[in-house]
Amino acid sequence: MAVVAKRLGKGTLTTTSANLYTVPAGTTTQLKALTLCNKTTTAATVTISLAGTEIIYQYSVKANDTITIPFLDQVLQSGETITGLSGTASAINYYISGKEVT
Repeated sequence: MAVVAKRLGKGTLTTTSANLYTVPAGTTTQLKALTLCNKTTTAATVTISLAGTEIIYQYSVKANDTITIPFLDQVLQSGETITGLSGTASAINYYISGKEVT
């Protein structure tokens, strides 16, 4: 069994739900943290889903603020996804870290 710590995804959220990460075939992923950075001068909402279930729903990130959310070792199975969106276009950057186990 190989365990690889890695960046699972990074980028900027859009106003429509988008795939941020998909667990590769034959792999289990253990999530470690999600960092969200609002780079605008107004608050922006964020929704994040794991395997189709909202775990953060319309959470308001303050203007010019960065938060890190520990996932407390949430596990995703092969083919499952992390999706996300923001209520404001180009406002929120994200960074996801974790471990892939094959």
